[in-house]
Amino acid sequence: VEVSLVKKNRFLNGVPWSSEDFVKHMGFGILMGSITGAVFGFMDGMRLAGESKMLKKASTGAKVKFMVQGVTRSGLIFGGFFGGFHSLKYGVRVVNDPGDVGEIVIAGALSMGAMMVKPATRPSLPYAGMLIAMETFSMFMRGDKKAALFLNN
Repeated sequence: VEVSLVKKNRFLNGVPWSSEDFVKHMGFGILMGSITGAVFGFMDGMRLAGESKMLKKASTGAKVKFMVQGVTRSGLIFGGFFGGFHSLKYGVRVVNDPGDVGEIVIAGALSMGAMMVKPATRPSLPYAGMLIAMETFSMFMRGDKKAALFLNN
């Protein structure tokens, strides 16, 4: 009886905190976000290079520099976004553990809100939403019954 009273009065009612798990979640988000962002940056750079009259006349070195800057910028933005998303998701699990759907909704709203603050990152919101949608789909494919109930209603 005493154990249940202590647990009810505790602020952190979710899973116990583990620095190792936190770093794993954050690292996964940074890695996947950076790779995805680099690919998006490359695709956008190729599109812009083909459309720009100035870049068509530029030297190969200038084109490469333009592409590297776009890939780096996009990789950093998405690495930060998805690393932050996974960090928030783990934090929500530690605080209250609402289940996978709750974690994704809360962490997604906070992460997307953070991207909306800066006008420079707003054009990346659809891609960021796609990353969260892929995370939700992955959760569904793992066979999570809570997610299946949420997605089928």
